[in-house]
Amino acid sequence: MSASDLLGDHPRHDQKAYRLGHRPLGRGGQAEVYPAEHKATGVQVALKRRRSWNVEAVARMQREIEFGQLLPGNDHIMPVLDFGLKHDWFVMPLAHGNAEDARSSLLDDAALTTLVLAVCSALEAAHDEGWLHRDLKPANILLVDGRWTVADWGLGRRPRGDTTFTGRTKTGEFLGSEGFAAPEQATDAHRATACADLYSLGQIIGWARTSRTPKQGSPLVPDEEPWRSVVIAATRKEPAARLQTAREFREIMNVRTRRA
Repeated sequence: MSASDLLGDHPRHDQKAYRLGHRPLGRGGQAEVYPAEHKATGVQVALKRRRSWNVEAVARMQREIEFGQLLPGNDHIMPVLDFGLKHDWFVMPLAHGNAEDARSSLLDDAALTTLVLAVCSALEAAHDEGWLHRDLKPANILLVDGRWTVADWGLGRRPRGDTTFTGRTKTGEFLGSEGFAAPEQATDAHRATACADLYSLGQIIGWARTSRTPKQGSPLVPDEEPWRSVVIAATRKEPAARLQTAREFREIMNVRTRRA
């Protein structure tokens, strides 16, 4: 999905081009998301606006914008359609809920398989470019035009050597969302590898199948196959013992679901 597909060839980088809704769709400590209309085309979008000027808030939105423009052809990565040149806002397609909203439907094997394979597609593309997400959780998996997309790459890590300030992620400082983040993200998130995102995906499966909220550092393993084997393979404590790539995750999913 490219920006021109939705917004045409109209000028960019002007927030006045959008008419914001009266109430935000969501609000965090550093940013808020509003439903909005692109005035020139009438297209309904979501506009994320930064609320803080602290260094971390600016860097986080800059990463979101940078990554959101990197892989516009991947249907399972939320694209950035427009943004402010000061990295204080950006526009993305309007989602119709997230995985949290769809939790009850994910008890269905086929529905959960569709979500997991979509996330694998997004992670495989991101990891191939050297990026990590580091904050994968149900709230960051959004439904857009009937397909699951991975959003909110603000805690992402750029490829090795491309990070703007490696000291920003400090040793011993927890990074991510409790319960879904890999254990190593509590000690040295900057040195995390692709398997940290796969750990998070394993926890999302456990969250969906058990209807329980995961605890930090404790794998949430379903009782039933094929999900039990997949989650165990993805959430081992030692990173080297886990599935290492999104491609491996997808392959074990395909094998296990065929057997089920």
